[in-house]
Amino acid sequence: MAKNGSEQPIYVPVLKGKEGEYAALEALPPEVRAGLMPLIEISDVPYDYANEGSAKSLDQHVSGIADRLRKCWNDRLLYLDLPWFEGEERLSDGRVALEAVLADCAIRGVRAVPVVSRKKSADYLKAAGSYSASTRVGICIRLVVADFEEDVDLEAELSRLLSELRKTDISSIDLVLDLEDLGPDAGRALLVARSIFSMIPSKDKWQRIVLVAASFPEDLSDVDASTLTTLPRREWDLWKALQKRPGLLPRRDLIFGDYGIANPVTKELDPRTMRMSASIRYTTPKNWLVLKGRNVRQFGFDQYFELCKLLVKRPEYRGAPFSWADRYISDCAEGMTGPGNATTWRKVGTNHHITMVAEQVASLRHVV
Repeated sequence: MAKNGSEQPIYVPVLKGKEGEYAALEALPPEVRAGLMPLIEISDVPYDYANEGSAKSLDQHVSGIADRLRKCWNDRLLYLDLPWFEGEERLSDGRVALEAVLADCAIRGVRAVPVVSRKKSADYLKAAGSYSASTRVGICIRLVVADFEEDVDLEAELSRLLSELRKTDISSIDLVLDLEDLGPDAGRALLVARSIFSMIPSKDKWQRIVLVAASFPEDLSDVDASTLTTLPRREWDLWKALQKRPGLLPRRDLIFGDYGIANPVTKELDPRTMRMSASIRYTTPKNWLVLKGRNVRQFGFDQYFELCKLLVKRPEYRGAPFSWADRYISDCAEGMTGPGNATTWRKVGTNHHITMVAEQVASLRHVV
C-alpha cells in the first residue's frame, strides 16, 4: 500500500490524451482498472495548417478536459501532465492552463494528481501545489535521464521544487523516473536504469516510485506496406532484467510504466499531406505484432476486415474473451462490426495492450 493508505497501482500507462486512448480506458473492466494509475499527457493546442495558426484558443482547448477525464476514469487516481506548457500562455482570465484544468477536475470529482518537472514555470508549480494542498491527492515529480547528468545538482533542484510547491517533505509525493525511448542497446538501457537508481535521493521516503520507458517507434514508416512485422518490447525486457537483481532496485514496490503502443515523441503531421496506412498494433507477451496494409486514402478503411482475419488466425491472438479489443477484432474479422477509423484502432490497440501488460505485471509480481 502507498504510505497514505491510497490505492497502490501495479502499472502506469502513459497516454497521449488522444480520443482513442480515453475510449480504451472506458472499455476496461473493473478488475483491470483496479491495478492502474494512468499518466495522461494533455496534448498541445492543435495546429491549423491551412490557416497557419492555432486551431482554437487555449480556453477552448482546456475547457472539456475534466469532463473527458471524468467519463473515462472517474473512480480512481490518475496522473495529469501538460508537458508542452511552459507558462507563457494564459487563459483569458489570466490563469495558467494547469490551474484551470485542475479546478475543473476538483469540481467534477476527478482525482487528478498533477505532474511537475524541473522545467515547469513558477506559476505551474504554484498551481499544482495549491491544488494538492486543497484536495490532498498528492503531487508527482517526473524526472528524465538528463536530470541525473553530472552538471545537474539534483538535490538542490528537488529542494527548489519542494519550495515552489510549498511542500516540506516527499512522503506524499510520487516520483516518476522516465527513461523515455530506450533505443536498440539493451545493455546500455540496463546500465542507465541502475545508475539512475543509485542516484535517487531518499529512496524510501517517496510515496511511490514509478519506472517508465518506451521502445515503440515514432511512426511505422520503416514498416513495409502489406506486411506483418514483429517489433521488440524493450521496456518489458528491461523490466524483467531488473527484477532478476531485486537488491539493486530502489524499492521492492517499484511500479512499472510504459507508453503503450506509442512513442514518447509525438509527431505533428500536416493532415493535408500525410498518408496514413491501415495498421493494427497488437501486443504479445514479448513483442508487438504490426499488421500493416496500404494508405487509407487510396485503399480505404475496409482493409481492416482482412487485417483482422489474418490476426485471429495467428497463434498470438488471445481470443475474443480476453478484452474488449479482442472481441472487436474477432467481430471485425467476421464482418459484424468495423471497419472503424484511426481513432477506433488506437482504442483497440491501447485497450488490448493495457489488458495484456496488467496481466503480465501481476503475474511477474507473484513470481518475484
